[in-house]
Amino acid sequence: MSSIKICTKKALFDTAPDFYGLFFEDINRSGDGGLYPEMLRNRAFEDSILPKRCEPLKGTYGFVTPEGWRDQFNNGEGLERWLEGIEKTPVPAWYAHGVSMELNVEDRLNANRLAALDLTFEPGGSVTNIGFRGLSLVQGQSYDLYLFAKGRVKLSVNLESADCHVYARESLDIDAPEYTRFDLSLCPDQTDPDARFTLSSDSGGTLMIGFISLMPRDTYKGHGMRKDLMEMLKNTHSRFLRFPGGCIVEGFTKETAIRFPHMIGPVWERPSHNLMWHYRTTNGLGYHEYLQICEDLDLEPMYVVNCGLTCQGRKPEFFEGEELEQWIREAFDAIDYAIAPARSRWGRLRAQAGHPEPFKLTYLEIGNENDREVYFSRYEKFYHAIHQRYPQLKLISNTHTEKLGLPTQIVDEHLYSTADTFVTAAKKYCDYHRNGPEIFIGEYAVTSGLDIGNLKSALAETMYLMDAEKNQDIVRLTAYAPLFQNVDYTAWYPNLIAFNNHACYGIPFYHALSMLSKSHGQRLLCTRSDVKNGYPEPEGLNGLIAYQEGTRVRNVKVDGRPAGFSHGIIGSVTHHEDGSLELTSDYTDQLEGYPNMGHIPPHTAFVTFGEEEASHCTYDLEVLLLSPDQEIDIAVWAHSTPMLFSRDETDPFYTSWNPVYTDRYVWSIKQGQGRFASVNRFNYSYFGSTSPLPIRYGEYNHFQVVTRHGGFDCYLNGLLVQTAEMVPYPMIAELASEDDTYIYVKIVNFDKTHEAVEICLDCGIQAIYEAELLTGCPKDTNSLEEPLKVSPVTRTFDNGADTFTYQASAYSFSVLRLKKAILREVS
Repeated sequence: MSSIKICTKKALFDTAPDFYGLFFEDINRSGDGGLYPEMLRNRAFEDSILPKRCEPLKGTYGFVTPEGWRDQFNNGEGLERWLEGIEKTPVPAWYAHGVSMELNVEDRLNANRLAALDLTFEPGGSVTNIGFRGLSLVQGQSYDLYLFAKGRVKLSVNLESADCHVYARESLDIDAPEYTRFDLSLCPDQTDPDARFTLSSDSGGTLMIGFISLMPRDTYKGHGMRKDLMEMLKNTHSRFLRFPGGCIVEGFTKETAIRFPHMIGPVWERPSHNLMWHYRTTNGLGYHEYLQICEDLDLEPMYVVNCGLTCQGRKPEFFEGEELEQWIREAFDAIDYAIAPARSRWGRLRAQAGHPEPFKLTYLEIGNENDREVYFSRYEKFYHAIHQRYPQLKLISNTHTEKLGLPTQIVDEHLYSTADTFVTAAKKYCDYHRNGPEIFIGEYAVTSGLDIGNLKSALAETMYLMDAEKNQDIVRLTAYAPLFQNVDYTAWYPNLIAFNNHACYGIPFYHALSMLSKSHGQRLLCTRSDVKNGYPEPEGLNGLIAYQEGTRVRNVKVDGRPAGFSHGIIGSVTHHEDGSLELTSDYTDQLEGYPNMGHIPPHTAFVTFGEEEASHCTYDLEVLLLSPDQEIDIAVWAHSTPMLFSRDETDPFYTSWNPVYTDRYVWSIKQGQGRFASVNRFNYSYFGSTSPLPIRYGEYNHFQVVTRHGGFDCYLNGLLVQTAEMVPYPMIAELASEDDTYIYVKIVNFDKTHEAVEICLDCGIQAIYEAELLTGCPKDTNSLEEPLKVSPVTRTFDNGADTFTYQASAYSFSVLRLKKAILREVS
């Protein structure tokens, strides 16, 4: 039996009021066609236009930036897998039948538009938009259309089924020599989530459309956001919203960085731009809209500004001189737009957009995931400029700039890793200096390993946050990432909330997050626990990673049996007549399939041996090492994890061994020394000690690794030279907080067996209490078909006392809501 002792006599400290928050980045088409419920895809007709200064790659398949970063394009449709079932068309999402259709890049609506749609209708001709995998229509609901157009044509404006059954029809006669706005409303007589929008003409004619939009009239509080997705956000009980990114803040070129002036004003005057998540946005979800979302959901706004850098992970460009000064001015302008009075320059623009009173603006982050000297100098410049002018704002750094002597209020730390890493990762905050800056865990999620987006990963993430809560005297803010995923346009997986054009659901951790934030309490209580420990239980193949070209290996065996080459995860092997294998690092072909190959160190080869994954085995190999500079990793428990974008097990990327998402444990050998690490992508988490190794250079050395429960033993030329012991973690995690009425006890059981937990308090509680419980099978996930498969249930118990036993289900998260027998007096 496990036990938890809770001391209520003296609280440790007050809880952080904004501890739980949200982070929105326009990824997975979560803006246009998502939270911003535009129904017509490619409404500005600009999707097929390449980003400025980028060159095409293999026709319209992709493009390459001036600095050499590559991405898929597919004529503006995005990732190749998004094209499944989509008929090709020269103008994405638009299809012409009996109509000449082309882009006109000269006769545009305004200077910020890149193109207009030039149409010549034959009698009976039509042009159709298929939306974001269909238009979702609800019988009796109104949908508002407007377009800026010129020409001479009599149109029928229809909402119809995929087989042309008409649900709503209005007539529109256009006779305009210059661009003119036309508005109308459509009300379908049937519900259909896979409808189409069609313009047709019985008589024929010409039409130039500069911009077009179709939106549902019924939006959240009438402010233009999709109601069900906003309700999902509301039900997280969060306290702040970080926006607009994320990597999109930086962009992959100077032109694709997000700029404040492009996110305000009438949407048809806002420039569009390509996001690094493989599609173009029209910026309908802009700066004003983010601030309105915060107001509607009572969230503290956290604005992220570009500090003069494009994405450092995607071959960056740097803004210098006057260009850099312009970024500082734009930061000032954005702040003034939010908080300046209506009589000011930017306040007047805000008032013209319908909000004369100032919004709130609480936090401002300088850059996103930036680092190194090029960031430090810019951070210092931005910090001093903004803090001097707006001292009330709480400023956030991307890294520990206080270690460089720079003023630092809050540091943003990110964690993407395995479930096993998450269960202990937040304990590091126990060692942080209490007089240092506050910590913002700005992005976190289990994104690798064999448990992603399921109940087990949710429990690991919950344990991580509970440990962070125990340190909220310095950890003051947290936000899961990413927030939204349109399941038809997935670029990253997992995401907190998934949706299509008419339905949505939360992943298991969505429900855990809601449970955590609802029971946050006002004061953290001291707890003492006696629980059993466990270890990660990995399994996988054995392998070898070489960091120099031409490394040779021979006599590879698993459990005494020869094991042949099985997967060239990075590079491949050349077979020699003497039986040895030479590792080669040519991954040119792999580069086409994996755009993130740029993150891999040069001259790297990574291969596996054998086909049968195991948790316990003896792995032998002989490696020719010529000098201490020759670095290798001997890998065990190597396993292929799903690509971040994939949730479909029929997708070949889901199960294929790939160069970016193969996790492993390694015995890392460099400069004659060995050390151990668990490796997620190419992020090394070292454990254990470093030891010198008696390597015989200039000849083959016999390495043997014996894997077992809790670690592995390492032999060199027949001698036991190192032993790797994994870091254990508690199978039961606990946390307690209180307000003036209730004590909230949070318990995670990370084990596969049920556990009785004795709870001891130093105060009286009422016998009847409620427990909110999230449990199921560890691999269980939610889906559009089963949106609540993993969701909390509330149960009532009557055994509450100063000492009582709670039965924690296997693989579960419980929140016990204990009502105090004698309420705390409030002074």
